[in-house]
Amino acid sequence: MKYVTIMKFFVYNKDITKETIQWLHSMHVTGPLHKDCIKGGNSMKHQFTKYPGNVPENLEIGFEETWIYVHYKMGTFEKTACLLKNENKSDEAYLEEFFEENKVSEEMKKEIKEFLKNEKGQNEKNWNEFANFLMKTLSLNMVFGITIALSVYGGYKLGALLDGRYNFYPVFTLIGTFLGIGIGGLTVYSMVHKYFKTPIPFRKEKEDSLFSGQKDDKDYPVIDAGIEEVRNAVRKFSDNLPKGVYRTILVLEDNSIDFQQLTSFLGGIPSKKYYMSKETYDLFEESDKQIPIEMDLVQKAVDLYVKEHKEYPMLKFDPHHRVNYYQLLQDRYLKAAPEIQFYITDLDGLITHIRPQKKKLDNS
Repeated sequence: MKYVTIMKFFVYNKDITKETIQWLHSMHVTGPLHKDCIKGGNSMKHQFTKYPGNVPENLEIGFEETWIYVHYKMGTFEKTACLLKNENKSDEAYLEEFFEENKVSEEMKKEIKEFLKNEKGQNEKNWNEFANFLMKTLSLNMVFGITIALSVYGGYKLGALLDGRYNFYPVFTLIGTFLGIGIGGLTVYSMVHKYFKTPIPFRKEKEDSLFSGQKDDKDYPVIDAGIEEVRNAVRKFSDNLPKGVYRTILVLEDNSIDFQQLTSFLGGIPSKKYYMSKETYDLFEESDKQIPIEMDLVQKAVDLYVKEHKEYPMLKFDPHHRVNYYQLLQDRYLKAAPEIQFYITDLDGLITHIRPQKKKLDNS
């Protein structure tokens, strides 16, 4: 398998021939890759996520007329590609070569194949609906024309008959003609309102099916799990991670733990929320959820301070080894003093919110 490397992207191709190079030039893919390909094209992106071996696997695909944009990430491995569609092959065949080359998991391959199959079926369904709509529109246009013509003709003939009988020409002829136009227009309006109005029940059913598809996640039982059980599950999860992937992938933006990734170790979703520090990996219950947020900020500040000053930000004769917020604020490692007091431990400069015990202080 060969591929042309251009900046951080590469153009996938089975055989880099003279014809391929000419095709690249015709697509303006010379030097830096075409800007549309770098941006992933203009089409809507489709994102897929799997967790093979408890490691998040992400795939993003965008389909263009002349290429397929692919962004793949698993752990620390990441690859972005534009698959050139210069052979008479299906999209699935192009993606299969990329999957084999980058060792994409079988679960992800299966989901992509199902997506492509459903997408093809949806395209055929949309085309059939359009064809039916077109035939329906053409048929109704003919009906509209005939309806108006018959109404006008009937009104004209009726008016002409009355004019001939009562000798008022062209009064009844004009009245009959305009009356025919009015009746014809009203009939056409009624038909348009009946056949072209959007069916609300169908639209609601379609929306319901769309939202139900988003809730297709597996339902796990709710369990009572203590903090020690959660700590053991996190430890087992971490032991199974590949090199270069850390347990911080469990931590959400609010520092709560994503228990979806721990269900195989816990057997369900805990009924209570637990929180984790991304810097120290300490666990906390709901009542202490503010601690990991401030702990991460202070730990980062302490690490930067030690890196630049080669000493810890604390008073030299402080037996508790409290983090000196004044030093961190003065050098702008912190924007504001935290409400919680943290202490520097002997474990490679890690901090803790637990005040050292008196016994340990006496031995120091």
